[in-house]
Amino acid sequence: MQFSQKSHTRRAIVIGGSIAGLFVGAFLRRIGWHVDIYERSSIELIGRGVGIFATHLELFEALDKCGAGTVDIGVIVYKRVTFDRTGKVIAEKPQLQIVTSWDRLRQVLLKAIDRQHYYFGHVFERVEQDGSGVHVHFANGRSERADLLVGCDGFRSSVRGYLAHQVQPIYSGYFIWRGAPNEADLSPQTRETMFPYYSFFLGDQLQALGYPISGADDELRMGHRRYNWGWYRVADAPKLKQMCTDDEGREYEFGVPPPLVRKDLIARMREEAETLLPPQYLDCLRHIDQPFFTPVYDFCSPSLVFGRAALVGDAASTPRPHIRFGVSKAGAEAQALAEALSNYDDIDQALTAYNAVRQPLSERIVGHSRRLGTQLGVGIGTDEDRRMANLLQTPKGIMDWIAMPNFLETRP
Repeated sequence: MQFSQKSHTRRAIVIGGSIAGLFVGAFLRRIGWHVDIYERSSIELIGRGVGIFATHLELFEALDKCGAGTVDIGVIVYKRVTFDRTGKVIAEKPQLQIVTSWDRLRQVLLKAIDRQHYYFGHVFERVEQDGSGVHVHFANGRSERADLLVGCDGFRSSVRGYLAHQVQPIYSGYFIWRGAPNEADLSPQTRETMFPYYSFFLGDQLQALGYPISGADDELRMGHRRYNWGWYRVADAPKLKQMCTDDEGREYEFGVPPPLVRKDLIARMREEAETLLPPQYLDCLRHIDQPFFTPVYDFCSPSLVFGRAALVGDAASTPRPHIRFGVSKAGAEAQALAEALSNYDDIDQALTAYNAVRQPLSERIVGHSRRLGTQLGVGIGTDEDRRMANLLQTPKGIMDWIAMPNFLETRP
């Protein structure tokens, strides 16, 4: 689809300079808008994520149409495998996949925006609307006027918090330990039997998985990559609250910053892993100096548009990570927003069209991610949930449904 450039004077303010914000900046720039991106961090965003599943066609289409391109986007994986507790492969599935890293994707997207209009150290405070535009205020005293505000500031979005404070992330009942060891540090057995593949291990209320990603400085050469390692564990809300306290006694609402995860939690996790995980996953863990955990939340805003303010990416809705669709969803939403603004001269009509297309789709995406989470044995309330949980407890089920493309077109 070709975007028309109906105006060269319209201006958008984007809050959040991560993947979603870059997608919005790139797409709106393509249709002739002036775009300013404001990031709350005062320093360059590096290493803010680990692995990204790039196989979804929505992501490739968005990268292509926003001008970022898809050349050397990541690592090609040809097969999925499932291990038993001893490290033996008990099932495999041929499946062409492309996996990448957060850093790699961000570097690709940065080429599609105007870096002179990307600003660090700006914390969104509030927005005023008068029916024809927005007046955005930042905590440092700066204020800016624009035709449109786009909130791309993640699942803890300050923009959504100001416009729809009642919409809050919902804790799933489980979390994931994460890390990315270097390929070169792993044992020959791990490099041969696990590293080239998207791998799984299933247990009682646990799931481990991993796949190769680019190494430091976006390295894609064999021997210089990393393995995106993850281990889901179940924890109720009181236990999570206790985990989200650092060594100084500070409590964090949605997760402890990786460097501040308590040493006793990491030691206990490593001890439990020795009795629960296959040797390949243990090998990875032993070469992760600073493992960290991420609580799994989800939600979907009942509206993605509030006057002249729109939400994109995790600010709009956050599916659980089992579908590996977060960045693909952000790209698709940014594309849909640009298409709507290109198709309608009237901005308000365009935003209405954007919401009509993407909000119901967000509901479906979040619902599907919840069904995939039933493998961990929490949140099961219906016969359909129980059927899905039983299916996902099998190697075939897990390999057929976790992080699979075109999931919106089929049902298990």
